[in-house]
Amino acid sequence: MSGIKNKAPRRFRSRLQPGPGWRIALLAGFAVQLLLILFVTGIGLRQLSVTADNLKTVVDVHMRKQNLVKSMVLSAREQTLNLFRMGESRNLFERDQLRATYGRNVESFVKTRAEFMGMPLGAAERALLERLPTPVVSMQDWVADPVDADAAGKTQVLETAMAAQNAILGVLAQLDAETQKLAMAASTDAAAAHKDVRFWMHLLAAAALALGLAVALAAVRYAGRSSREREHLTTHDALTGLPNRMLCMDRIEQALARAHRRGSLAGVLFIDVDRFKLVNDTLGHTSGDSLICEVAVRLRNAVRGEDIVARVGGDEFVVVITEAGKVGNILQAAEKIIALLAEPYRIDEREIFSTCSIGVSLYPHDGENAVALVKNADTAMHHAKKRGSNRFQLYDKAMNALAEERLQLETDLHYALQRGEFAFHYQPQLDVETGRIQSFEALLRWQHPQRGLLRPADFLELLDETGEVVNVGRRLLIEACCEAKGWHLAGHDGLGVAVNVSGKEFWHETLVANVRAALEISGLAPQFLQLELTEGIFMQDIDRAVNRILALKQLGVALAIDDFGTGYSSLAHLKRFPLDCLKIDRYFVKDIEVAIINEAFIRSILALCQGLHLDSVAEGVENVRQLERLRRLGCRVVQGDLISSPVAAQDVGELLRRDWLAELRGEAAAGLGQASVSRAGPDPAPVPG
Repeated sequence: MSGIKNKAPRRFRSRLQPGPGWRIALLAGFAVQLLLILFVTGIGLRQLSVTADNLKTVVDVHMRKQNLVKSMVLSAREQTLNLFRMGESRNLFERDQLRATYGRNVESFVKTRAEFMGMPLGAAERALLERLPTPVVSMQDWVADPVDADAAGKTQVLETAMAAQNAILGVLAQLDAETQKLAMAASTDAAAAHKDVRFWMHLLAAAALALGLAVALAAVRYAGRSSREREHLTTHDALTGLPNRMLCMDRIEQALARAHRRGSLAGVLFIDVDRFKLVNDTLGHTSGDSLICEVAVRLRNAVRGEDIVARVGGDEFVVVITEAGKVGNILQAAEKIIALLAEPYRIDEREIFSTCSIGVSLYPHDGENAVALVKNADTAMHHAKKRGSNRFQLYDKAMNALAEERLQLETDLHYALQRGEFAFHYQPQLDVETGRIQSFEALLRWQHPQRGLLRPADFLELLDETGEVVNVGRRLLIEACCEAKGWHLAGHDGLGVAVNVSGKEFWHETLVANVRAALEISGLAPQFLQLELTEGIFMQDIDRAVNRILALKQLGVALAIDDFGTGYSSLAHLKRFPLDCLKIDRYFVKDIEVAIINEAFIRSILALCQGLHLDSVAEGVENVRQLERLRRLGCRVVQGDLISSPVAAQDVGELLRRDWLAELRGEAAAGLGQASVSRAGPDPAPVPG
């Protein structure tokens, strides 16, 4: 049972492990932080691009405008200077050069003004450009031949030209001022935009930093919580929340240290839930989990706060009664636990009854450390379970010797099949009317290399617990069928063989295939193989048992109920099974001479067989008085040590050659009916093959 593992229900896991909300919150925090960083970066890049565009406008446009204004101012001044010099010069060649220079200045001025007009302009700039005069046109005649003009005329023309040039310079001065004003405004706007960018970048960066700190704190908290949960899970049971084996052993050592200092006792109770595997297998693991949790709650309520309660296996718990004044206090706790755990459980709207088996070891009598005390309590618990469960058992040193012997036997059992140490011995089933052996029952024996020939009572339970009974049964079934086929080849036609089938073999999925394989390998006709089953096998699941038996009957083999009358079957169930034989248990045969009720039972079974057209075999016939009484009741086929104890396969031929009618008549005539004629000690209960 201790190997059964159950998963923790969600309601228990949720309080031990961080929920998915933590993980989602952390992921969301990291995602938001990343988005903020990307957002800050995007805004920063965008605003920097805007600022760069503004600065480019300031540099490329406004500075260009200023340069153009300066160029026009220089051109205007050059024009004024050229006009003045042309008015004063008498050298024709010099005047031609000045006129050419004046023309180029005018051309440059006009070109610069046109270029300025082609740039992005404000309303004020456009108005000033439209007001900008061009006096050079009105002075063309004078410029062409200023020598022909009289002095008064030249003076008037020069004054007019100078006034026009001054007007041009005045407009250009205003235009320069307006251009500088616009440049300063653009620069101010760019600075303001850059300031806004810095503000938002600082704000969002602070938000990202704050969120990052929050996420980091949450991650640290989550990591700390996860660390605590991992530590808790390494020391506590995930299903019940109780200390696990590791923490339990540590706390036991602490309790023993306190008990040693104070001179008090301590009791270790090893508790196993009875029939837990049945609950798990029939109702499912969820119901099994719920039962374990309820048991844990009851155990915690059954003891004091300072006592220790731990879950150390699938359905195994350890309770430590600390600082007990006397042994009676520990035993009272064990009795209280048994009473509490025996009360009905309400699991998934179903009422369940379950008990427990408890082994008790005492400090300092049964051990001085946690390992020894738990081991001894475990040993005592197994003895309590063997005695019938729902009880407690104090540890005794003799139990260890039995446990060690069992452990050694289990080790030997592991190699027994490999070494071929298992074999069948055969016990005859004799027809007392004809004196003919009609069949042999194959009984399992273990030829142990040190302990000699072992009967099933010494190892069958262990063989069944380890599951090796299926492998042993498969191999020996083939051996029994081959032996029967050999008897037929030796001239003993019609001789059958009966092989016991354990519950684990019967319910194993390979049963039908194994029987079919044994018949095919041996060549034995199926009607000469009889499989013997106990009544208890049928009662586990009647519908499935019927289907399994029908599958076996399709192979043609015979089926018998072994130890009939001592199991749980009823006539209502019996009629559903297509059986061939009922074997009367030795319990009824043993006292048939003195117990009238036993004779009545046998008479009823024989009548039942006659009514259902079934064969019958009486087991455990050990003396002539029993045989004669069975004869008078109408039982023809008997089996027991009166006829022969089980013999090895090589001795079967000798039994087949004997004249059984003569021997039985001789024994009866010699008056041997007053004493047992047993040739060997009685064989234990029938053994699965």
